[in-house]
Amino acid sequence: MHDRGCGPCIHHAGQAAQGDPEVILYRVSGVIDDTAQFATVFFCTNFSGVPETLRVAVRGPTGALLANVAVTVNHLNTTALATHDTFSLTEVNLNTGVFTHGTAAMAATTVNMTCSARQFSAGNANPQGIGLHMTRFNPIAGTQE
Repeated sequence: MHDRGCGPCIHHAGQAAQGDPEVILYRVSGVIDDTAQFATVFFCTNFSGVPETLRVAVRGPTGALLANVAVTVNHLNTTALATHDTFSLTEVNLNTGVFTHGTAAMAATTVNMTCSARQFSAGNANPQGIGLHMTRFNPIAGTQE
């Protein structure tokens, strides 16, 4: 186990684990859910070498917390979390309820995780989506997003 006092320092980046402190990785706006048609889906892949904790927190247009869910993501696995169930994906249901103009934050116990988000036509077998721009915090050393 490493010295937790250093936070997400470069020399320990590959040794993080589920019990380590969470650091914010991304923030995104344009998060919506209308139950009938659109959900917002967050996809995250862990490449730290060990299982990690990922947390997605979704807020509505007034800042009210609609979801705050933590899941374990194994090494080289991708997980999907959605504001409601979708027809074509297997995802963690955040159960946010209906809202527009929301925001979300993704945090993890490692910086060695990458995520994307999209508004997603959740009821279709061949879904369409709109990618959302995400702002990265705590970048992986030597990278640029």
